[in-house]
Amino acid sequence: MDKPQLPIWLDGSSANKLADAAQQIWQKVESQLTYWLTLQQSESASLAILDLLAWERGITRIPDEALELYAKRVQLAQLNANDAGSADGLERIFKRLGFGYVAVNERVPGLEWDQVQIEMLETEFAGKERLVLELIETYGKTCRRYLLNALAAITTAEGAGLINYNKEVAR
Repeated sequence: MDKPQLPIWLDGSSANKLADAAQQIWQKVESQLTYWLTLQQSESASLAILDLLAWERGITRIPDEALELYAKRVQLAQLNANDAGSADGLERIFKRLGFGYVAVNERVPGLEWDQVQIEMLETEFAGKERLVLELIETYGKTCRRYLLNALAAITTAEGAGLINYNKEVAR
C-alpha cells in the first residue's frame, strides 16, 4: 500500500509520523483480514486447516487417502456439488479427480428404472474402490442404485489381406 498523501495544511513532521503510524496499523489489520484467504488455498494448507475446510464443505477423509487427493477433493468440493445429481455431472466429477474413461448410463435396457450403470476402466478402479463409493454416496442421486462395471482394456492385432485363388479342376 502506498503512503497516504496528506493535504497541504497537514504538512509537517508530526502529521507525517501520524500518517506512517496509521499506515502501519492498517497494514497489520489488512494482513489479518486476508490471512484466512491465504489459508483457504487447500493445495498448500496445513492438515488442520484442510480438515476445517473439508468440514465446512462436507468432505470426509477416506482412510489411507493421499493428502494430495484429499486436498484436491476439498478444493473441488463446491464445483462438484454444483455438478451433483446428473449423469453428465457425475462423469465430470470423476474426470476432475483423475479418472480417465467414465460413462454414467441411466435407463439401461434390461435393468430396472432406478439402476444407474457406471462404467470405468479396471486399472483406474483398482485401489480406488473407497473413493468411488464415497463419490457416488456424496454426489450421486439419492433414489438410485448404482452398478459398477469395470472394463478391461485389451490390445489386439489383426491383419487383413486379399487372397485370390483361382484353380481349374478337370473332370
